[in-house]
Amino acid sequence: MTTEVTSEETQKKQMHAGLPHRGKNPKLPSRRKGFVAAVLAMAVLGASLAWVGTRSTGSHQILTVKNDVFRGQTIKQEDLTSLSVEGEQPQYIDINRQSDVVGTKAQTNLLAGTPVVEGSFASAMPVPEDMSIVGLGLKPANMPGRELVPGDKVRVVHTPSGEQLTGDETLKTVAAVIERYPTASEDAEGNSNFIVDIRVKKADAPQIVTWSSSGLVGIVLDGEK
Repeated sequence: MTTEVTSEETQKKQMHAGLPHRGKNPKLPSRRKGFVAAVLAMAVLGASLAWVGTRSTGSHQILTVKNDVFRGQTIKQEDLTSLSVEGEQPQYIDINRQSDVVGTKAQTNLLAGTPVVEGSFASAMPVPEDMSIVGLGLKPANMPGRELVPGDKVRVVHTPSGEQLTGDETLKTVAAVIERYPTASEDAEGNSNFIVDIRVKKADAPQIVTWSSSGLVGIVLDGEK
């Protein structure tokens, strides 16, 4: 006599024998599901932090010089432009500080295409304690035809009239540094005299003022080694 064994009885026997159940897939334990969810949450958080880090150290706009601005000249709005740089560059001036720069004096020669950096601009030009700034009233014939720039080293020459000269007299000179030179617009106005600001030793300032007031003065640009 043959006994028919049903599938249900077979499954029961397999379960009693410790064999895996071949029916539907067992559900994940609730503890396992919590672990998977935590891993996914950490992955999402890590990606968000990486995005924020990229944004914080990404490109930003800094101020650069569009037109040459020489030492002592006023920095104008049209002299500035912007440049995009990567990462943090604390020595450069952020474009948001443009209003802090416009209207100040260039403390050094700012050349077109270079970034504006801390210390390159200030509200006024400092004068060292042992130096003086003197304004020379010069005729075009008593100054170089080429344009001088702040920082150029020159000699101030006393130019007495003919009757004041003795045949073997050596002309007096004083070393100076150009602080401000007439701009092209001032040159175009047809002025008979130009005002050139120079920096000299404090002890030499009174003598140079006397020369300038009498019109007996000129400046010479010498070559440097």
